[in-house]
Amino acid sequence: MSKYWLLTLIPFLCGLLLTAYEARVALTEHVLRRVGRRAEAVVTGHTASREGTYPSLHPVVRWTDEHGEEQEHAVVAAGPGAHRLSEGAVVRIIHTPGVPGTAALDTPERYRTAVFGMWLGVLLWAGALAAVLIRIATLLPTYRY
Repeated sequence: MSKYWLLTLIPFLCGLLLTAYEARVALTEHVLRRVGRRAEAVVTGHTASREGTYPSLHPVVRWTDEHGEEQEHAVVAAGPGAHRLSEGAVVRIIHTPGVPGTAALDTPERYRTAVFGMWLGVLLWAGALAAVLIRIATLLPTYRY
């Protein structure tokens, strides 16, 4: 085999990394949905951040936790229209008790995206592995003689 077959390490390793990252996000979302508290919150504004190479708006929400304390945090904009929430809109959020910084909009979009990313990662590493195995299988008969 030539040295160019080492290039298959790139999609293989990228697929493994993507699978591991998205699995962590999916597991975090699953745990948050199991142990998290849900609350009604009011959108008080938006804050800008940079995700990758484009600016993104995240809604800032205010809610009262189970201890009666008022909390205000920016939430991750999950879903296609989360940045379009108008001020004063009432939304449902989910957060870990005692850690209000984990607040996120109560939508399944982030979990679905993580599962989709996991499958893409599996396709990348499994496809690279299959390409290498097929190439080895086609070269074996010539090396035996």
